[in-house]
Amino acid sequence: MALDDILQKISNEANKKAAFMKQIADDEIKKIEDEANEKATDKKKEIDELAEEKAKSIIQKAEVLAKMESRSALLTEKRAVVDDVFSSLLDDLTKLSDSEYTDLVSNMLRSASKELSQGQLIIPKGKRPQTEAAIKQSGVSYEISEECSCINSGFIISDEKAELNMSFDYLINRIVRPQTELEVAKTLFN
Repeated sequence: MALDDILQKISNEANKKAAFMKQIADDEIKKIEDEANEKATDKKKEIDELAEEKAKSIIQKAEVLAKMESRSALLTEKRAVVDDVFSSLLDDLTKLSDSEYTDLVSNMLRSASKELSQGQLIIPKGKRPQTEAAIKQSGVSYEISEECSCINSGFIISDEKAELNMSFDYLINRIVRPQTELEVAKTLFN
């Protein structure tokens, strides 16, 4: 065998081995690419699922917040209606005729005398004649000590030991309203 034949044989063998190695490398590259594509597809699917879950969660939170805001607005409106009812009641009481006012204050004086049998009255400015008539009508022994713009109707009784606020504003907002507000709301909104 001549040197050229040997060199040709070595070159052919080297080319075969190079082609074989290239095929193995190409196969390995394809396998790596396929695995990478599969991992990328799985990762994309995982990311899409997480994004969808997050979107659902955000939508649910937004729906809950919207419902809470709607309820809050409704409660605010209901509260305003209830406020208007009690405000209207107080306004109606301050618009009583002189005789109605005298009768009401007379009954209140009799009721107050069970707590304080004697005392000084603070009355609203401009209500002296009606209050004096109510004192006579009720038969209690109170004296008017002062007229004050701090109350607009009713009276405040005080002695050395105690004070009894019988102003319409106080009675409506501190006594009547806390005891009747739920019933008023049920009546209005059910």
